[in-house]
Amino acid sequence: MLRTDCLVVGAGPAGLTAARLLALRGRTVMVADSGVTPTTRLELLAPASLATVAAVGLEHLLDDPTIARACLGIRRTHRSGASDYEDFLRHPCRVGYVVDRARFDERLRDEAVAVGVTFCGLRAIGVTPDRGVICRASDSARTKLVLAEIVVDATGRAAAIARRRGARVAARDRMVAELVEDAADGAPAGSASWLEYSSDGPTWSYRLRGSQGRVQTWRIRRSGTPAGDALLSVDASACLLSEAAGEGWIAVGDAAMAFDPIASQGLFNALSSALVATGALLSADRLSPTSARLYSDAVAATFLHCEAGRSSVYGAMPPAPPQGPAEARATLFRMMR
Repeated sequence: MLRTDCLVVGAGPAGLTAARLLALRGRTVMVADSGVTPTTRLELLAPASLATVAAVGLEHLLDDPTIARACLGIRRTHRSGASDYEDFLRHPCRVGYVVDRARFDERLRDEAVAVGVTFCGLRAIGVTPDRGVICRASDSARTKLVLAEIVVDATGRAAAIARRRGARVAARDRMVAELVEDAADGAPAGSASWLEYSSDGPTWSYRLRGSQGRVQTWRIRRSGTPAGDALLSVDASACLLSEAAGEGWIAVGDAAMAFDPIASQGLFNALSSALVATGALLSADRLSPTSARLYSDAVAATFLHCEAGRSSVYGAMPPAPPQGPAEARATLFRMMR
């Protein structure tokens, strides 16, 4: 049996950020890392997210040209042929970044190790009533029980801990993201790029140019529509947990709420939710019922705000309910059943 102050289940950017911030405040932190193949996609950090990057102390990673490439904005071509663009120069931060997730996550892991976070090759397979997590070793069939004062669910869309603690996951829509291009574009390494968005009938696509001349094109389609040739297909549904925290546990990143890639909220959501969750865990109330409810309401409010913006991009999507977070979360779950 293993004991720790905080057990973080999952080693993506949300889990790594939470683990690092908790360790910086003197907590003993263990990360259960199942050793899943690292994420290799390019992701956008819009200017509005840079204050959060600075708040978690990671802005120096964006100065590394092997990790990030400056992005000037978003250019959109709609199915009608009309076009518009969002110029990041109009924002106070004046620039966004295209981030290579594999390199970003690797550096973030190094920073977590540097402040004392311990990593174990474990995969969560169950929970116990006394806040324990039953894990299986990545290299064998052996199981271990980990007891922690707090468990941070950073397992992504699976929400493996939250669901075992009684939370439900609902999808507002069913979307699939297909990687259709992953190559080098030959553009100068120091040049800035744009995110190119286009709509064509039942599908949407976007193209990103990242560090070291790498370019990716992703196609987004509704689940159930014909699939095209793709290098990789992943779930891109917009999802929300019924509760994002409870007694002894809290969910961060995609485990709490997940967006489709066109929303450009994935990495921002990982960092911001980890920051807010860590603040809740370090507060005097810790995870009291009131604190857990307030965190869940904040997650719902963020989800609703993002969905309103996404509706304006897709056009035909119904808007999210215009209510307070708790009431809106209940309404959303009735809609998404």
